Formats: sequence, structure tokens, C-alpha cells
Amino acid sequence: MKLRSRLGGCLVAVGLAAGVTATPASAATWTRTAQYYRWTGMNALERGQGVATDGTYFYYAGPGGMVKATISNDSEVASTRFPIPSSLSGTYHSDHIGDVEYYGGYVIAPIEDGGNGYQHPLLALYNASDLSYTGRYVQLPLGQMPGGVPWVAVDATAGLVYTAPWAQDSAQGTNKLVGYRLSDLLTLPAGATLPVVNTVPLSQPLSRIQGAAVWEGKLYASVDTDKSVYTIDPVSGQVAYEFHQDTEAGDEVEGIAAWDLGPTGGQLHIVHVGSGLKRIFLYLQHYAKTG
Repeated sequence: MKLRSRLGGCLVAVGLAAGVTATPASAATWTRTAQYYRWTGMNALERGQGVATDGTYFYYAGPGGMVKATISNDSEVASTRFPIPSSLSGTYHSDHIGDVEYYGGYVIAPIEDGGNGYQHPLLALYNASDLSYTGRYVQLPLGQMPGGVPWVAVDATAGLVYTAPWAQDSAQGTNKLVGYRLSDLLTLPAGATLPVVNTVPLSQPLSRIQGAAVWEGKLYASVDTDKSVYTIDPVSGQVAYEFHQDTEAGDEVEGIAAWDLGPTGGQLHIVHVGSGLKRIFLYLQHYAKTG
């Protein structure tokens, strides 16, 4: 989520936060596929925060804009340099987009006001066709989302939208998944507060979830604390370790998308920010479930 600390904040490295404890290895085997995309400069700034997909296109968001590009050859078909509208930045001091989601012709963007102390977590809808802002947005209950809204995930089968607190602590009750009705997100008047349907305590806290996506009924979370992917059962809250991402020392893992592109294309697609002297480069890796 907090890529402004890497790209948007003068490229300063981020220290790890507490919140992830060791868990038994998953029974599944995940392998990084051979193909990956790599970007530098403005292309990295436009994509360095989050990723979503509809199976044909990847939708990226970063501190420098939003991009729509084909999955097959990364051909850019739409982009916007200033995706946060003045109506939101002026009213709520919105200044940051996290890991986006795709649903029903919309790109759903979680928007924060980090420079204002994270007082106004929002979800805004953009047209997936050209990444234009629709004028529709909702507010999230501040009490449920202290520290901003780093990502959003949609479970279309369950008709739910999920978020979770950035810093999680069992003693404070912030180790939880927060659920909302997808229909409310799509139909409530602009500016309305999105009602919470349920909160599910997690079996262990997962701080610094940079992105999450639903696949086969589970939420796959990209966690920057230990550069790993965990699954969350959205009904029971059970957390399970899946695999360690293929990163270099100092990399920052970011958003994640889930779509089955076959054995060579993988099912999980994760954005990473490079480290060291290469901090202004970005790459998208793909992971395939092989067991």
C-alpha cells in the first residue's frame, strides 16, 4: 500500500512491521512462472501500487497514474496521469490509491488521505473502458479502518467486498477482515458511508497487507512484512501461509490479482517494487499452483 514511502516519498526504504507469525507450510506448491514484466521511470510510477484483471487486461494503479494494458503483450490501451479527482482531493485531502480491484466494468480504487492522518478512507469507481472517474464513491467507517485503506477485494460469488486494517494487533481487535455488500458499493449515493455487513477476526494478525484478491473462495493476501502470500478464509478467519515471494533484499511487495491463466501464466499476479539503486523500477510476477 504505502508505496509513497518508496516511489512517492523520495524513494526512501521502508522498515518491516510486526504482525506476522510463523505458520505451518501450506500443502499447496506455488512456482513462479518464467514470464514477467518490468518497467522503469514513469511506467513504474503509473503501475507501482496495485493490479487487477478481468482476464483480458491488467489494470494498474500507482502514485503517477492508472494504466490499462493487455495481458498478452502488455500493450497499453488507456491511461490517466491524475486519477484522483479534485472533488476528492479537495474535500477529503485524498492523495493515494492502493491495490485496485475489477468488477462488472469498473475499476474499484481504495483511496487514502495519508497526508491528512488517514481520516477519510474511500472506495471510488472508475470506468474500466477508459479509466475515467465515474463520480461515484463511498466512505468507509473510520473506526473499522484506522491507518487508511490499503486494498480492496471483491468476492463476486458471495456478493461481498473486503478490506482490512493496515496495522493489525489481536489485543486491539484490529486483526480482522471487514465485509460490505457489493450491491451497496454499486448503488449507494455518492459520498454515502458503506455499511459493514460483518467483521471476521483473523486467527493471526497480518500487518502490512499490500494487496488481496479472491480466488477459489479464499482471500490471497500479499504481505510485505515477510514478503509472503497468505490465504484467509473469509468465513472462519483462518490464516494459512502459502509461499514466500521471489524477491531481492529490500524489495517491497505490492498489489495482487487472481485469475487463472493456465500453468504457464499462473493464477496469482503480484506487483513488486525494486530495491537498492533500482528503486524506481517495478516488475509483475506470476505464480502457478502446481500441487
